[in-house]
Amino acid sequence: MRTKLENLDGLNFADILPVTLDPTTRSGGWPGTIIGGRRTDVTGCDSATSAPDDFSTVGAVFEDCRLYIGSPTDPITSLAYTDEPYGDAGSKAVTWRR
Repeated sequence: MRTKLENLDGLNFADILPVTLDPTTRSGGWPGTIIGGRRTDVTGCDSATSAPDDFSTVGAVFEDCRLYIGSPTDPITSLAYTDEPYGDAGSKAVTWRR
């Protein structure tokens, strides 16, 4: 999953955390993730933990990438934004479905 943030007004958003979207599989469960206690590099998917120090100019772009693993029998079918003010309740989450 790739997220892309663009600074539209030039405020200082350095060190802001990327948006978190929670994936769900067709069965309603949590998909697998890459196992390991250290960073795992995937070509074309450079992950950063927060926006860079220069994310304070109009037009600056910050991209984040997270890798979730579905399976052919239980693929990932939705992503949900559950941060406030939406909370953890599924009925309030902003959800994109495939």
